[in-house]
Amino acid sequence: MIQVTLISLYGNKNSNFETLIKECQQLVTSTVGTAFTPYDIRQIHATIIGLEQRTGSSLCNANFAKYRGRDVVMDFDGFLSYLRQCGQIPFEVQLGGFSNRDYPFTSRGTTPYERSFSIQGDKVVVMGWPVRGKPLVAPPATPAVWTQEARIYPTTLDVIRHAAQGFGILHGYHQDLTDVDNDLFFRIGLIDPRSLTPATQNDLEDQIRKFLGAPRSPSIVEICPDDICIAAYEDDRLPLNSTQAWSLANPKVTGKFVNSLFR
Repeated sequence: MIQVTLISLYGNKNSNFETLIKECQQLVTSTVGTAFTPYDIRQIHATIIGLEQRTGSSLCNANFAKYRGRDVVMDFDGFLSYLRQCGQIPFEVQLGGFSNRDYPFTSRGTTPYERSFSIQGDKVVVMGWPVRGKPLVAPPATPAVWTQEARIYPTTLDVIRHAAQGFGILHGYHQDLTDVDNDLFFRIGLIDPRSLTPATQNDLEDQIRKFLGAPRSPSIVEICPDDICIAAYEDDRLPLNSTQAWSLANPKVTGKFVNSLFR
């Protein structure tokens, strides 16, 4: 079955981003060897929001059916128009460069340093967050500087994902009305969980968090309409040989076109 999703940074990467991802992949390989299967660098992407339809329905959103018990038809013309006019795009994302300290935001209740790299089941994940301006080098020392830092990290992705509900599209991490998800999540490969003990997993996560963290300079990646794609896939790993992707900047990408991709 062909499903559809909205992703970013699929395909070729800028050199700094590519180097960072490859270095993380090499560190994992050096620890667990062939138990880790790194993704092709062009295959690596971050999902903005899934557009999957409920099996057996005609364009009813899978997540609304799963988490809210409702059949809601997706309005792709409306959502595409929103994405192109909302003012949230383009935006920048910070990968790495986080200190092991509190920040004015958390991700799943933990700090960005802790969430910057993790092993989640069989998935090896690097994570970043929207940023506006230059990240602070030193921790905030006064309430005024805390306020300044809070303004550096906008809730761009969470805003886009919540807005999608108005077009019949529920984000998979917005299961409850109060859920927040501002994470940009990159799966960089798969690992055999049997190769890890809790201790070796903790050691590997700690090693790569330190590698990614301050004093390393942050990697700032700009995401423009050209970098956001509608992808039609059969395999949720989005391998290059069975995935098709069309840029949000492509005028061919209309609601009717997206509707035609499901089959």
